[in-house]
Amino acid sequence: MAATGISSSIDVNKLEGVTYNNYFVSEANLKYVPPYLRDTAETTEEVRCPTKGIWPTWLEGTFVRIGAGRFTIPLSEDGSKPNAILQHFFDGLGILHKFRMSNGQVHYSSRHTAEGVARKAKKNGFVQTTMFGPNANTPLKDAQDPCSALFGAQQSMFFPTEFVAPDEVNMNVVPRRSMHLPPDKNPYSRGVASEAPETEEILIHTDFNMLQVCDAKTLAPKRLLTYAEIDPQLKGYGICAHPPKDRQRGQTFNTIISEDGVMSVFALDIKAKPAKVLWKTALPCAPCYIHSLAMSDKFVVFIRNPLHMDVSDMTKQVMNMIEYEPESPTQFFVLDKMTGAHISTFNGNGFMFFHSVNGYDYVDPVTNETNIHVDLCCYKGTYVTYREYNLSNIADPAAPFQQGTLVRYELADVLKGDPSKPGLATTAAAINGVPSELPRIAKSASMQPGYRYVYFTAGNAGASPATEVPMGRLGNGLKVVQAAVFGSLAKSDWQTGTFIRWQPENGESCPCEPVFIARPGARDEDDGIVLTIVCNRKGTHSILVALDGKTFKEIARADMPQVYGLGPHGSFIEA
Repeated sequence: MAATGISSSIDVNKLEGVTYNNYFVSEANLKYVPPYLRDTAETTEEVRCPTKGIWPTWLEGTFVRIGAGRFTIPLSEDGSKPNAILQHFFDGLGILHKFRMSNGQVHYSSRHTAEGVARKAKKNGFVQTTMFGPNANTPLKDAQDPCSALFGAQQSMFFPTEFVAPDEVNMNVVPRRSMHLPPDKNPYSRGVASEAPETEEILIHTDFNMLQVCDAKTLAPKRLLTYAEIDPQLKGYGICAHPPKDRQRGQTFNTIISEDGVMSVFALDIKAKPAKVLWKTALPCAPCYIHSLAMSDKFVVFIRNPLHMDVSDMTKQVMNMIEYEPESPTQFFVLDKMTGAHISTFNGNGFMFFHSVNGYDYVDPVTNETNIHVDLCCYKGTYVTYREYNLSNIADPAAPFQQGTLVRYELADVLKGDPSKPGLATTAAAINGVPSELPRIAKSASMQPGYRYVYFTAGNAGASPATEVPMGRLGNGLKVVQAAVFGSLAKSDWQTGTFIRWQPENGESCPCEPVFIARPGARDEDDGIVLTIVCNRKGTHSILVALDGKTFKEIARADMPQVYGLGPHGSFIEA
């Protein structure tokens, strides 16, 4: 149970014997949450970072990350109303971080990208944005503001139905190179569409049907749009945040749920000016929550989590709208990448996943059949992991956090025909002994049979020796002692089935998703560097760290002028 005096209403949720704390964390008690999950500053003017070690001179480009930079939102101009406090890791308003690297030097800047959400909240007296965790407008009830309390509690998911300014929707999952988009009809957009969006704009993705365009130099938000503006047949919801990208063909693949509940996979030509739909294929399955797809050279693989979103009560927390289906298998739908034809179906054993790692197709030398390997970070299907990332459960963890496992699934003889008769997805390999999440590989390894290395965060809420900013400060020492949202990183090897681990030293904590960047002209898959960010011992600022891709040991670091607002994903864009 939660520590007494922290909340007047404590709700410990249980699912299949697993507990987590789910209650409203007040503004006063945000001090018990790590600094990388509280309000973080922005550095809008680029500064040069003090460095140590040797930054490779071949490293030329921009490393961008999107994170959660703001949790406290004023609801009035004069302070007459209590501040709203966003309550879930996924709910923090976006902040875009940029590291420009050239000549062995590192320059940093950052900008909040959802300030329009805060502006509207101050004007309207309540927050209007999608919220995974408890409704941030909860204190309004205690403030006896029935009007605002009513409006603010009417929805947990917010989908704009008209034009909005480019920072009035919270986008905080995946930043990528932009692409040529259709003409902009939104009168609230800012700036001018770039003639070279691949290098001059950043496109931010999230788990619903919307894209945010930001200026790659200033990081300022420029435009919000839905996929329906690319093509009217992409009207709907249920987009996944990680559309896999076929760099050779200039295509990305995603999912969508139509307004009448049909789930489809579609392909986009992102080399076209503007981007255009190549195909769209309806799937014979019920809608579900899906965060990423998988693909090989010849196929796209849609993997249906045994989870669905119950939207019958829009006042519920989104994390509680996601419901597990105990009788459903995890389903693999294989589609031809060129035509979108659904060619085969496979059933798995009821696991769930956030992130796919890689996939490849190959011809089995013994059977002469075309098979696919799909690598995923998997969890027990009985437990919805999103529910652990409330600020209340981070400050006061009720149990050890759920851990994922890196698993390789085999889909055998995908060309055998009759997709209405599912085959069985079997386990070909797994990396046991180390938790896995936020996986990254070398770009050159994408869809390549025999690729070896995966880099990932190795355990949620792991140890962080000597840090002065541990999480779980409300714990009584007899249950769960936690020290960081992420404890360490790991590099695994499919060929040997082994892994090596890297953990911050000197009291530093919470390394984020490791991003591998290959050395130009590299012949070995792991010849390059891995970038991550850690929080310093006292929690006053963060540090960009470079690890050698082969040895997985630190070679250089750069001090940021501020704390990094923790976010799930980043991208390196070559100069």
